[in-house]
Amino acid sequence: MKIYIFENYREFFPERKGRGLTDTLIKKALESENLGQGEIVRDERGKPFIKGREALFISASHSGEYFVCAISDAPVGIDVQEEREGRLSRISKRYFSAEEQAYVKERGEAGFFSLWTRKEAYAKYTGRGLEEIMKGTSVLGREDVDFVDFQIEKGIYCSCCVKR
Repeated sequence: MKIYIFENYREFFPERKGRGLTDTLIKKALESENLGQGEIVRDERGKPFIKGREALFISASHSGEYFVCAISDAPVGIDVQEEREGRLSRISKRYFSAEEQAYVKERGEAGFFSLWTRKEAYAKYTGRGLEEIMKGTSVLGREDVDFVDFQIEKGIYCSCCVKR
């Protein structure tokens, strides 16, 4: 698995926006691996893959000035989230299990954003909807997957989910 991080990603291709920009950045990451480009298509939930190369797994995310892309030969999910102020306790109560809420209470904002990126990465890994993962699936103590959690810089949280 390789993770690509693009800072100030909108400046690379200022004429592109939305999915067009996302697809262009995914292709840039593929080129970096000498994997060519190929046609990017999406499944019914929007997960990207390369047409005719379904054994190559891609996940992408963006927040603030950062775009991240994971490319792997096994299912993968990645998420990046820029820290921002909000009602984290209220959001935690709505979307996190009791165990996850305790984790956030103990670790504060860092704990919240770590779990939030894990949940989004896990949702992308499984291909299930984010709503289903947010409401009923804990990402603490999982035995089916591993998470690689890191900060790109202070306040920019990232999590990658891969099969154990």
